[in-house]
Amino acid sequence: MTVKYAAVMEQADAGGFGVWFPDFPGCVAHGDDLTTAAQAARYALEGRIEALSDSGAPIPQPTPAEAVELPQDVLSYVVLVEAHMPEAKPAYVRLNVTLPAGLVRRIDAVAAGNRSGWLASAANEQLKRYSVIPNYAASMLFSRDGTR
Repeated sequence: MTVKYAAVMEQADAGGFGVWFPDFPGCVAHGDDLTTAAQAARYALEGRIEALSDSGAPIPQPTPAEAVELPQDVLSYVVLVEAHMPEAKPAYVRLNVTLPAGLVRRIDAVAAGNRSGWLASAANEQLKRYSVIPNYAASMLFSRDGTR
């Protein structure tokens, strides 16, 4: 998924263009021309979003471009910078299961040291066989023979 964030692009006195993001204080970029500045801004934005995601910090919602206040003392304008949002990391649940010792040995022989990963992969393969996963709530109301 991609998202567009408002950025402020300013012409620098020393030449080139600087870019900063109202939604990400301290996230800045620079380029000798508009194209280079825009590319550097996208790289900086994606790096900041990735760092926030990796640390578990919330990623701010984009401020609408029309809501960005431009500085009065320098020639500047608002541009939209597109960035890829990282995929949400799945939540994991620790389980305690009981399996026959022989089965655990066979799993360990092929799991390459990652028993949980192997079991998750095997479960996913089995779940592909079902076109619809049964509704848990409905299964609690009715037994397998259809009686309550």
